[in-house]
Amino acid sequence: MLLLLSCSYALPSQIAAAVKTTEMVVSAKGDIFLRAKPQQNAVRLDTIKNHSTVTVLSSSNGWSYVQAGKNKGYIYTSALSKISPKAAPTIVMKGLTPINGLILTYEPSFISNEKETFYVEKEDDFTYLYNKKSHLYPDLSNYTYIEDNEGLMMGVSSSDFIFVNVPYPLKQGTHTTQLDYPIDQKVLVESTTKTITVKAGSFRNVVILRYSNGSREYLAKGIGIIKSTSGNGRVITELVSVKAVK
Repeated sequence: MLLLLSCSYALPSQIAAAVKTTEMVVSAKGDIFLRAKPQQNAVRLDTIKNHSTVTVLSSSNGWSYVQAGKNKGYIYTSALSKISPKAAPTIVMKGLTPINGLILTYEPSFISNEKETFYVEKEDDFTYLYNKKSHLYPDLSNYTYIEDNEGLMMGVSSSDFIFVNVPYPLKQGTHTTQLDYPIDQKVLVESTTKTITVKAGSFRNVVILRYSNGSREYLAKGIGIIKSTSGNGRVITELVSVKAVK
């Protein structure tokens, strides 16, 4: 599908520093392990019940050092949420594109391992990302979001290179369809309630789309894609900075 070259939201409060010492809720598929070290195969100290509350003492490199009851240890930061999943919205109808005037920096970027900074400009249902230093034509956008009441698409401008192309609404725990060429594929809306921490900060109620090969796209309201991972969890794209044009 060809992306054409051709709604405004308040700047989200979740554009802030990474998680500090605070009470947070475990928001995972099930119970999780408290580990002695920030390593996947480290010794298991305890089992933490899903939806229980823990005290986060510090967070770094995808792990959080927490106190759960009398025990202290490490869990994945991605398993934590500032809002109970029961209270967070489980259906997303719109709003997953960057707001006008943001400056977004990614490293790695969407199709490059380099750091790239994009200026956001909106025009009706179209949201354009411009890296004014990336090519010979700085007036042409690099990436385009298209969002209306029917769904969301994001990809390389003036191409059929699509990252996300899903219909609304997106309901947590259900499957939707990624509209691809030549074959559509089923996509799990893994969560709409989790708090996800990337280098740019912590974002609440992130929509996580899990594809059949295990890869994931993470989208935050008013920001768009904040992270993309491969099937084995390798970070392909990560948002490292968010600023508003002064």
